[in-house]
Amino acid sequence: MTRINRPKILRVLGIITLLLVAGASWLAISTARYMKDILREQFNQQQLVLARTTAQRIEDNINEAISDLQLLNSLPSIQYCETNNYEVLLLSTLPVLNRNHIIEVRRVDSEGTVLFSANDQGIGVRPLTRAGQESAAFLSWAADPANRAKTMGTPIHQQDRKRLQVIDLITPTYEDAADNAHPHPSRRFSGYIKVTMDLRHMLQEFMPSIRSGKTGYAWVLGPTGNFIYHPENSFIGEKAFDARHQKNPNISFDQINEIQRSKMLKGMEGTGYYISGWHREVVEPMEKLIAFAPVHISGPYLDYTMSVAVVAPAKEVESFIDVVYMRQFLLQAIVVFIMCMGCLVVVLYELRWSTLLEQEVKAKTADIRKYASELERSESNYRSLVESAEDLIFTMDKNGVVITANQHMSNVFGIWRDELRGQSLYRILPKEQAFGQLSIIKTALESGRTQKIETRLNVADGSLWFNIQYIPVKGEGEEEEEKHVIGIARDITERKTVERQLVNAEKLASLGTMAAGVAHELNNPIGIMLGFCDLLLERMGPDTMEYNDLKTIERHALHCKSIVERLLSFARISEETEQYCDLNAGVEAMVSVVQHTLDLKNIKLGLSLTSALPMVRGDCTRIQQVLLNLINNAVYAMNGGGVLNVTTRRGIKAGDTVELVVSDTGCGIKREYLGKIFDPFFTTKKVGEGTGLGLSVSYGIITKFGGTIECESISDEDAPGQCGTTFTIMLPCWREGGESETSEKA
Repeated sequence: MTRINRPKILRVLGIITLLLVAGASWLAISTARYMKDILREQFNQQQLVLARTTAQRIEDNINEAISDLQLLNSLPSIQYCETNNYEVLLLSTLPVLNRNHIIEVRRVDSEGTVLFSANDQGIGVRPLTRAGQESAAFLSWAADPANRAKTMGTPIHQQDRKRLQVIDLITPTYEDAADNAHPHPSRRFSGYIKVTMDLRHMLQEFMPSIRSGKTGYAWVLGPTGNFIYHPENSFIGEKAFDARHQKNPNISFDQINEIQRSKMLKGMEGTGYYISGWHREVVEPMEKLIAFAPVHISGPYLDYTMSVAVVAPAKEVESFIDVVYMRQFLLQAIVVFIMCMGCLVVVLYELRWSTLLEQEVKAKTADIRKYASELERSESNYRSLVESAEDLIFTMDKNGVVITANQHMSNVFGIWRDELRGQSLYRILPKEQAFGQLSIIKTALESGRTQKIETRLNVADGSLWFNIQYIPVKGEGEEEEEKHVIGIARDITERKTVERQLVNAEKLASLGTMAAGVAHELNNPIGIMLGFCDLLLERMGPDTMEYNDLKTIERHALHCKSIVERLLSFARISEETEQYCDLNAGVEAMVSVVQHTLDLKNIKLGLSLTSALPMVRGDCTRIQQVLLNLINNAVYAMNGGGVLNVTTRRGIKAGDTVELVVSDTGCGIKREYLGKIFDPFFTTKKVGEGTGLGLSVSYGIITKFGGTIECESISDEDAPGQCGTTFTIMLPCWREGGESETSEKA
């Protein structure tokens, strides 16, 4: 029997113990570092949501102030500014001064004289001084008739009194309101009204309550790089690139300065980190996590781009992981220590069986590690497959509550994934769509069979078509409460679009066949009419009344013949006289024709033609016909006036193309009609005002030249006050040899 060397066994056991402890420590440290990275990213995403919400609140406050200015400007007491009626002026301005942090309302007449000025001290009326040099610039802008009903904003500036960060909002005033004293408005220009908004006071009202984590806070950066709000009061009004360095010149602030310069001041949103020298009362170098979102107020003469930043120390996020993994490490150390002590006892008291036991433990440990590694690898592969899939993959219970969802589903619906879990279908879809999907889920669970459906759903970016499969799954206990479904939804919007285009093409082909038949049937009687007309003309003298009547008949018959020939040209593929077209020249020629009509309809034309565009494939006359159809439809939709924009540019959605964009501010097209507008004879106009062939003919012309035509529209029912329609025509560029660039590359 072989003698066992106890000291050697103990040394080996000690080495194994050290290796186990080192391996467990390395695993705990690497796992903790990985979890810290994930937690930091998730925390920054939460900060980004908070920054977006804060930015939206600032935008809402400024927009409400602009609305108050417009409302105040529409009051007769402000327009006619009867300064002897102090009570009326007071009642008119007090509601505005009491909200939206407006600290002053000033009314200036067309001569530059301040008629009254209202602030928290009361209302001052004549005689007051002239508004000064600043008023001349405002009057010059307000007196321009093109600026009527518009609002101009000054840059953010600092008032000496209390170092206020303010903006001035100005709008022209016309005497166009009627009241008892002025039953017949003069409609003349009478100066302007200006309100001063205190941004600093507005931000101090709600910004201090914004907190990220335990001690995180928010600050606001102005468009010129100055702090508009910061918990450090000494920073407000100072340059963000200098204030931090002046407080602690021993720390480099290059990271935060680069974020401010290259992203925040450019109106971008995102997340990041930087090194700071303090946080609230704690003064020491530390890493901070930052998320930022833009505040953008835009209009005809308004352009404010600010940025809201939410920051918090990284150690607040990481400390939780440190505590958890320190406990785990201690637990692992205790487990390893107990195992070693057990082994030592076995070595001391059962040396005879120690070798066999050690071999068995090693074998089982290897099997467990192998199984754990395979299980972890399988889980990782499954997670990677689900997360990288371009399909929506999710699980849902019988009540339509989301249990799990992959990242693609979160992106499509625009909801953070952790917020998506636990949400009901009725919270993420319209009521009718949610009810329909829930019925299919219940059918799948009751029947135990997979259910498939193709449907259109409303998501964050609009409305998309999906092919959805609901696969029923039971829990381990086979209980009714544990039943759920696995959903796999594939985006088939592009396929549906192609199918719709094929249907439109088939309808146009049928229309062409019908047109050809009608044209041939009409040609014969027209030919007979012209023949007999020629015979009668030979018998009549040129100076007789009958001769003139016959010439009238002949002229109208020839007109009918030309109509039939155009109908035939629509029905067959004709040999075009032109293979290419100068799109800008064609647009300019057509605009000159319809300009008078647009002026009569009170429609403002915006023409933006990109110079040096390449020639496009197609016949100029036919393309002008398409443009005329679109302009006529826009004029009909803008009954009572509006803005028509015609733009040419290089292709955005596809290379080697030129785009013609026609947009209007009309009533828009209802969503349920968008899929039918290119169908022949489909029209929403009244009887006698349209045939329903304009867009179908335009569709046939554009597709004939290898192009595409798309429509985007918002109706007044979907978004009141923001309605309008945009048609985008994409035509392939022409190159010598008769082939378009896109066709050769294909």
